[in-house]
Amino acid sequence: MIKFIHCADLHLDAPFKLNHYVSDAIMEDIRRSSFESFRRMITDAIHHQVDFVLIAGDLFVVNNQSLRTMVFLREQFERLQDAHIFVYIIRGEADDIKYSRIKWPANVIVFGEQVETYEFITKEGNIVYIHGFSYKEHTSYENKLEQYPTNQVDTSIHIGLLHGTFVKQQTKDPLTEFSQEELNEKMYHYWALGHIHDRRLISELPHIHYPGNIQGTSIDELGKKGYLLVTGDHVSMDVVFVPTQYIRFERAQLTLSDTGKNAIYQDLTDFKNDRRKEGRCIYQIELINHSESLINPGQIDELLSLLQQYETHEQNFIWIDELIVKQEHDVLTLYQEFDRESLADDALFNEAMSPIYHDDTMARFLDDYAAFDKNELLEIGERMIKARMRDDA
Repeated sequence: MIKFIHCADLHLDAPFKLNHYVSDAIMEDIRRSSFESFRRMITDAIHHQVDFVLIAGDLFVVNNQSLRTMVFLREQFERLQDAHIFVYIIRGEADDIKYSRIKWPANVIVFGEQVETYEFITKEGNIVYIHGFSYKEHTSYENKLEQYPTNQVDTSIHIGLLHGTFVKQQTKDPLTEFSQEELNEKMYHYWALGHIHDRRLISELPHIHYPGNIQGTSIDELGKKGYLLVTGDHVSMDVVFVPTQYIRFERAQLTLSDTGKNAIYQDLTDFKNDRRKEGRCIYQIELINHSESLINPGQIDELLSLLQQYETHEQNFIWIDELIVKQEHDVLTLYQEFDRESLADDALFNEAMSPIYHDDTMARFLDDYAAFDKNELLEIGERMIKARMRDDA
């Protein structure tokens, strides 16, 4: 039996993509989020006494490999070394080749630019072969799948490390593009993939997995993030997802009880208090309005600012980064208020317009109303009424 952790796309020190500025306290949590997620994973590796940790590319962010990050990583790798746990790393497109020159602890193996194979022998004497290669730079990629050796089918375990794009994903940057058939030909027991930030199962026979990233950085990376804990042998393997995220990103819908400012504020406050027990989270919330009454956008901006202000010192903050109003009810228009006969009735139209045109002061500034489009006049009037209603809200 072997036990290992498969992770990828750690992007340590990656900035968050938010719509609004956050308080200093929340920003500090954001800065440490990827580090805390990684620290949790290392703690789990030691607790579960895994044989090794596989990192399938993108430890860093392009052009953002700070000294702070390097020192942190070395400290965490040394924790694993003290626990006799090895680390196998391939560089992805976001990894600068400079970090390959860092002197890591002896338990850390970074694959070179050509396909390499490392033999690992477990405490019980099981033999594991780990195959992989690193990208030289993030501006060009080469498909080197043909250079991966084929398993000769014995009791040893073969694992492939690969940072690239599964052909069915249809992403814009294919990197090393591969098909399931190409991976199957190698007859490996497990393929540890990286590059896709969502957790995805490609196959269970053989096991082909994307673990996703360990910490989301935008509203496009929703939900729990973490690593895969793999246990098994050359016959079968068990794969379990373990969350590590320090801050989650989520989308939610909230049906409003009323369109008044106080009612909306209370609905959102109740929502935050209900979700707070789930841990730190950044939300995009869609407010569902079933009422005919429209909600003033300025009122929403004011509420959002107030809600954010009250999260400044919360340990398990629920930060609402965006409020979107969705009008579910079909608002009755002025045009719909009139039947066809009334709209075609010139006498009725003349009666409505005559008070304005009989005013000598105003009439001289007006065009001939006979040339006006009645529907357009109704639309202009409706916009003016709605604007006045928003101002009064």
